[in-house]
Order: sequence, then C-alpha cells, then structure tokens
Amino acid sequence: EGSKISNARVCVGSWRRPRWCGGDEMLFLAPMVTSVLIASAGWGHRKNLGDAGEFFGENEMVRRSLLGSGDLTALKAGSSTHFALYILIPFISAVVGYVTNVVALKMTFYPLEFTPAVLKFAQPVGQPFGLLGGWQGIIPAKAGKMAAILCDLMTTKLLDVKVMFGKIHPEKFAEALAPEMTPSMHRIIEDVARREAPEFWEGLPSYVQAELVKEAMVGAPRFLKNVIEDLQKHVYEVLDLKAMVVKLCEANKGDVVRMFQEVGESEFRIIENSGAYFGFAFGVVQMVVFYVVDVLASSYSGPLLPVFGFITGYLTNWVALKLIFRPIHPTKILCGAMTIQGAFLKRQDQVSEKFAKLNQELFCNAKNLWEEMMHGRLKGEFGELVMRNTRRFTDTTLGAAKPAAILVLGPEAYHRMREHIAEQLVRELPKCVPCSYQYQDVALEVEETVCVAMKKLPPDEFEQVLHPVFEEDEIKLIVIGGCLGALVGLAQYVLVFSS
Repeated sequence: EGSKISNARVCVGSWRRPRWCGGDEMLFLAPMVTSVLIASAGWGHRKNLGDAGEFFGENEMVRRSLLGSGDLTALKAGSSTHFALYILIPFISAVVGYVTNVVALKMTFYPLEFTPAVLKFAQPVGQPFGLLGGWQGIIPAKAGKMAAILCDLMTTKLLDVKVMFGKIHPEKFAEALAPEMTPSMHRIIEDVARREAPEFWEGLPSYVQAELVKEAMVGAPRFLKNVIEDLQKHVYEVLDLKAMVVKLCEANKGDVVRMFQEVGESEFRIIENSGAYFGFAFGVVQMVVFYVVDVLASSYSGPLLPVFGFITGYLTNWVALKLIFRPIHPTKILCGAMTIQGAFLKRQDQVSEKFAKLNQELFCNAKNLWEEMMHGRLKGEFGELVMRNTRRFTDTTLGAAKPAAILVLGPEAYHRMREHIAEQLVRELPKCVPCSYQYQDVALEVEETVCVAMKKLPPDEFEQVLHPVFEEDEIKLIVIGGCLGALVGLAQYVLVFSS
C-alpha cells in the first residue's frame, strides 16, 4: 500500500510537470489508468471473496504457495467456476485485439477537427490531444508537418520542379492559352490607349484603331512563349512547392486522410485482422494463467484480467505496426527457406502507382501550381516576371514606331502606358490560365515521373512514404490500445467472473 501511495505521488508530480512533446504524456497516463483499473478489479474481487485482509492475501485463509502437492490436488479438483467461462477468454481476447486495433486506426484519421470544439483552446499545437480532454485524428492534427516531410521526400528523391516545367512546350502553351488571353490583351490595349492618349486615339478612324490593335496582337503568341520560357528558367524564384503542399494539406485535411487511407489500405486491413489473430494467441496464455491462479490463489486473480487486457491491447498494436514496416529489407529465415519483409514494403510498385495518381489529383497539378505562383508567398516575384515580359512585348510590338510613340505621347505617358498594360495583364492572367490546365497536366507528367522514381527507391527511403504517419505517435496508438484492453479486461471480470 505504501508503494502504491508513493507511485501515486510520482504520478501527481508528473501531472504538474508534463512533457507535451512526443508521446511522453501517453506514457504518463497509461500507468495511472491501468493502476486504477487493476485496483478496481482487486477491490471488487476482494469484496466478493469477503476478504478483510490485505489486497494481496495477507489473510492466512487465502494466502498459499503456488508450489506443492496441495496445489496439484487443487488443480485436479478444478475450479467451482464453469469451465466454459474460461474457454471464453481467448475469444474475448481476440475481440479485444481486433477492436483496439480498429479504434487505434480510427483515432489516427478521425475526427478531422478537434472534438469537442469548445476545448480546442487547450490543444497543444501539433498534438492530437487536449490538456482538458478531447481528440483530433493524428493525421489531421499533424497534416502540415506530414506534408512537409513528404514534400521534402518528393523534391529530393522523386521530382525536379525545374525539369518538370521544362516539359511545357512554349508554342503549345501559347496555343492553349490564346483563346482566353488574346481577347483580354485586345481589350487591355484599347483601354490603355484610350486612357493615356484619348484625343489621339479617338481622332483615329475605327478601321485604323482596329488595324493598330491587330498589328499589336501579332506579337501576343511570342509574349506568351517568353513568359513560359522565363518561368522555366526562374521557377524556384516564383514557386514555393513546399508552402503550397503544406497549405493545401492544412486546408483540406479530408484529402490528406483519403490519400493515406487509399495508399495504405492493404496495410490497415492487416493491422485490423492481426489484432484478432494475436489477441487469440495471447488469450490462450491468459486463459491458462488465469485458471491456475484462480484455482490456487483466487485472491490474486482479480487484477489479472485487466492486466492481460492491457498487455493484449498493447502487444497487438505493437506487433501489427512492426508487421507493416519491419523488416525493411527482404530477410531470409528458417535457414533460407522463407523470405520475409514488411507488408508495406512488399507492395512498393502498387503503392507507388496509387501515391503518384493521388498526388497529382489532389496536390501537384497545374491548377494548384499556378494558384500558388499567382496568389502564394512569392506572388510578387511572379508578378514581376510577367510584367518584365509585358514591357518587352510592348516595346517589341511598337518596334520602329517606338520613338514616334514617345514623341506623340511623351516619355512619361509612354512609360505609364507600358506599366498599365503590364499590370492589367497580371490581373487578367488568373482568368485566362485555367484554359491551359488540361494541356499542362499532360505535359508536366507529374504522375508518371513520381511513379517511376518511387518504384526505384531503396526500401529504407520508400518506407518514409507512409511510416511518418505512425512513427512519431505510434506510442500513443499502442498505449491507447493497452488502455482499451484493460477496460475490456475489467468489464470481462465484472460481468463474467466476479460472482
């Protein structure tokens, strides 16, 4: 009892000084929860036995040695409890293993937002739990961090952004963009000319105005080609791919969950089913031990079911995660008769194909890439890229007539006209670019490039595609499984064996 009080003081001390980084808080909570369950089972069991002595059999009537001829006689005599109830233990243990694994997986992905919302203020940044209670799925809670890890893997091992944009053919890009961009440029040139030189422009016959605009538009395809060629040379200066992926993942947690669920669908099924198999195996051991202890020293049997429940929930989760990712490399066992490897790693080709497809569909597609350039962190740099090409387009379009234009308009008005054309084209671009997305998605070849590169990854690098989902927080999943198992063990004792 003194030891229990001492342990309780340690727990209370830990509560005052928790470490909220990593999985330490789960390691702190697990013993406390389990101790409560064991103490509850022991107290109930002692009460049912009518034992007024100490919890662990200080009363001489219930204290006995687990060795000796008297024990063998007791075992032969058997228990007063119907044997069928003992037979139930492995099956209940199998259910515990399965359910704890399923619950642990559900808690990995759901809920997408912290629940209950009123306690979100007490949720540590980047953690799935709340200091005052509540939970958010591990993946939604860490969507941004996981996205950054995967983006680093993608840009260092799978995809070169500059090479990717280099696959866009400037002429074909200009052709794809022309149906939207040409009318916009026509309108911009007319508007700017009317604003900067209203008397001159209005004094021209309409057919002359149309001819001037038409002449100016001859250079439009060249302008679009220049923009894409400039972009190909300076893509790292105008596109922050990592910021784009992190922002998309944090804003679309459901897409992140979907991606991991579909990529790891087979492995998650293994985790669920293995819980039942290993739970049954642990349950057989539990049944034998519980029967012997229940017959020879019944005062000890009360805490056993919660303890075994914790062990079953803990070990089934731990073993299941190890089956997915270990061993990393193909390993021969049984004198070379069998080769084993982590289930996820054995499916490298299938996973690569699924990951590459979803990556382009949800994240790295032309729409998201251009949205990031036009509206993201480096939008100023992108705007300047477009404007410098627009200025060049204006000067080139006027050609030999540029001195005359400066003479008629004046240097300041000419400069304003050129800047107005550039600024309006930057504003019009978001409305025009979408018509080229279909061509760009084909030309960029993101899916094909990522798929081929992933299939060639060595196993230790390929593991990092899915393992980051569990690696940092797997101790939480394992301990949660143990605590759920202990709860079931307590319920099993109360409902089946307490009487």
